[in-house]
Amino acid sequence: MSDLPTLEDDGLFVDQVGPWADRKYRLVRYYAQMFATAMKDKWDRRVYVDLFAGSGRARFKGTHRIVPASPLLALGVRNPFDLYVFCERSSVRLDALRRRVDALGKTAQARFVEGDVNERTDEILSLIPGCGSVLTFCFADPYNMSNLRFSTIMQLSALRTDFLILVPTDMEATRWWEQRLRPQCSRVERFLGLPNWRDEWNAASATGVSVRVFLMTQYELQMRKLGYAYGGVDTSVDVRIPGKNVRLYRLGFFSRSKLGGTFWTEARRYSTGQTELDFDEHP
Repeated sequence: MSDLPTLEDDGLFVDQVGPWADRKYRLVRYYAQMFATAMKDKWDRRVYVDLFAGSGRARFKGTHRIVPASPLLALGVRNPFDLYVFCERSSVRLDALRRRVDALGKTAQARFVEGDVNERTDEILSLIPGCGSVLTFCFADPYNMSNLRFSTIMQLSALRTDFLILVPTDMEATRWWEQRLRPQCSRVERFLGLPNWRDEWNAASATGVSVRVFLMTQYELQMRKLGYAYGGVDTSVDVRIPGKNVRLYRLGFFSRSKLGGTFWTEARRYSTGQTELDFDEHP
């Protein structure tokens, strides 16, 4: 059973999510907790970046249950990050998030970036301290493939950053795959950062590789070019509709640090709900 707290309705805008979002939120919570705690005295600044922050709360569709979403979960870790950067294109969602963050009365610094993250990357980078030792955890939960360009991830990777990225390997990609193959469609090219991705797909599909495997594999290869040796296909989390064998997307983790890979392994284990994490300890 989920260990996410149930919240009272505060009257502000709330995002609607499917029940499959539960594990996604728990993965963010557990990784953020281990990351923030273990790195507390090893880096001058620990930064959390949420590229698609939403309103900070989510209601499970078909229910009245409201839970904290990724921004509030990251703010609620026992050893808070030194800086939080929340990005959101919707002014309604961002206003609700601002008010919720203010209501928490946290002493940690929070900064808000309104607009398309692909066009606001320089602003995001300007908010992150450029001096001293800085370590960043970035969560990217795009609403669809067109919302996130690989060039954005590449720019953010110039920092010392661990990434947790939703890769739309299934329903959003496969449902419209024939359209994605048309020369005038640039969604896959921008998401993967691969101008010649169709050539790669033709070669892969000829050997029986599925769309879902192709997308996740190509994303990992792109991240490895940036030096991300830990995470990728083998440790990604397959998110499905609960009770059904319907895949939705994969959550891919990427780190340049072996310790980051260890934290991710632990977060995956704890997020199943079979093991409890003692937030006073870390691997």
